[in-house]
Parts: sequence; C-alpha cells; structure tokens
Amino acid sequence: MKPLKPIRLLLFFSLFFVGCGTISRGCAKYFGYDEVCVDGVKYIQFTSGASVKYNPDGTIATCR
Repeated sequence: MKPLKPIRLLLFFSLFFVGCGTISRGCAKYFGYDEVCVDGVKYIQFTSGASVKYNPDGTIATCR
C-alpha cells in the first residue's frame, strides 16, 4: 500500500491556499504589504485588510 504522506501534503497545501486573499495576506505578513489588482484597480493588501492604492498626485492607481 502506498504511503499517504504525499496525499496529506497535497491536501494540506490545497486547503491552506484556498480562500480569498490568503496568498496576499501571507505575502503581507513577510513583506509588510502586497499589491493586488481587482477589476482594474490596485489595492494594497495588509495582514488585517486592504486599501485602494493612490498615485502621488491623488488619483487611484489602475492596473490591467
């Protein structure tokens, strides 16, 4: 019988990365923030939430 360790690892990582913003929050934990593009608008993802990113001139930052 095959060991179940690879299946358990795959299941763990698939469940770990499922969810809205999980990867971005993980990056924010290590780097302080992460930039995310949603519907053409850039957001800055923090560990506890997100905010719209603004350009130096005060306009909203856009992305593709």
